[in-house]
Amino acid sequence: MTDCRILTTVTVPTKRTIMQSLAASTHTETHREVVACWQLGPQLTGGRWYEIYQAAPKTVSIEHGFGYVIKMINPKLSQSNAALAIDRLSREAIATEQILHPNVIRLLDAELDQAPFFLVQPWIEGRSYDRFLSNSSQLSLSRMLWAMRQIAEGITAAHESNRVHLGLEPAHIILGRTGRATLLGWSQSHACGEKTWLPNDQMQLARYTAPECFETDYVADKASDVYALGALLYQSLTQKYPFVGSSIAEITKAHRHQIPADLQFIQPLCPPVLSSLVKEMLFKNPRNRPTSRQVLNRLIAVEIEHLTDQTMIPL
Repeated sequence: MTDCRILTTVTVPTKRTIMQSLAASTHTETHREVVACWQLGPQLTGGRWYEIYQAAPKTVSIEHGFGYVIKMINPKLSQSNAALAIDRLSREAIATEQILHPNVIRLLDAELDQAPFFLVQPWIEGRSYDRFLSNSSQLSLSRMLWAMRQIAEGITAAHESNRVHLGLEPAHIILGRTGRATLLGWSQSHACGEKTWLPNDQMQLARYTAPECFETDYVADKASDVYALGALLYQSLTQKYPFVGSSIAEITKAHRHQIPADLQFIQPLCPPVLSSLVKEMLFKNPRNRPTSRQVLNRLIAVEIEHLTDQTMIPL
């Protein structure tokens, strides 16, 4: 019996390997109780690209619970889309193996050379940031700053490891029971300066996507993550998106041409220094935005200043 691998070195499969493995996998079961050395638990979610299950090592009794998450390619994808899904899975595996930080989800195991393709990460007890916001009637300024500072920590760690997230949005943030924020959703991540492939087909993600990301010749830029974090801060303070539209095309146009309403006008409880920071993070020109390290340092200063602030932001 083979023990589960931990912190597997990630190699990106070639297109030929992907197609050969996909062809072979059509003769295997689509749903399995055991995948490699992992036994599957309840399915958590399913979407266009993946199916996600709770999991446990097959050498451990399930009486101990399912302390892991396994992400697998959606078996209903066509071969061409499956190849894209494997590319995305590889990007997530590379990022989460490379970035060693407590606010970034970790890679524990991965199979990217042959079907079934998957990756394994720890299961985090908590709730996503979007559910946290939607289920709360009010939020203390100090707690919001605590969560956003932690995300800035994770983004800064990625940038200092030469990775750009390019998928930052509330559903990709988990707030654990102790308050720790963990950044997920690295499947769109790229190396800094790398030519990107971004679907740009999700309304939710489009609300936080920097205007330059919609250009056909876009290469991964750290400033794009700063913009997304600025949009998330804006929403956290106002419960409004900085840029709106009824379609991705309308949202894209708003990102490119509109200026968001002044934060202090919409949310008078926002500290002026924080309002100024968010405004700079949402500058159209990526060269004019602060770096993630500068954002982090300024958020730390604001957090310290308001550490005992009891101001409650209505949601």
